[in-house]
Amino acid sequence: MLNNLQILKEARELGSTKTLADVNALLATYDYPALRQAERANFRVELWDKVTPINGVAPEVILQDVPENGEVYLIYVNDNLVYLQKHDPEQIGFVPMTATRATEVANKIVDGLVEQAIDVKVHDEVLVKLLS
Repeated sequence: MLNNLQILKEARELGSTKTLADVNALLATYDYPALRQAERANFRVELWDKVTPINGVAPEVILQDVPENGEVYLIYVNDNLVYLQKHDPEQIGFVPMTATRATEVANKIVDGLVEQAIDVKVHDEVLVKLLS
């Protein structure tokens, strides 16, 4: 989440004379639900079928350390695989995931990545506007 005081501080350090009200007014112009929807379109979550090779690696190799009956989720960004998770990352140890849990965890990660991407974009755009 963006910090309006931090943005103002950065703008002031770069020579801006804008106020906190200016920062808040600019931030209020952004439609966050629309930004989230647009950014989310760059991501795809899949449960691995356990038979398709991943990036040229045979399924047998990947399955060597997948817990029995555990699901593996894949997260793609712009059709590039960036995450492969074989166990529940929120649990201690190598805890298998059900399909429901794997989908839930993967979507939670994507939601965080979407928020980070939006924050970077909005932060930079607001800072530029404050300096112009």
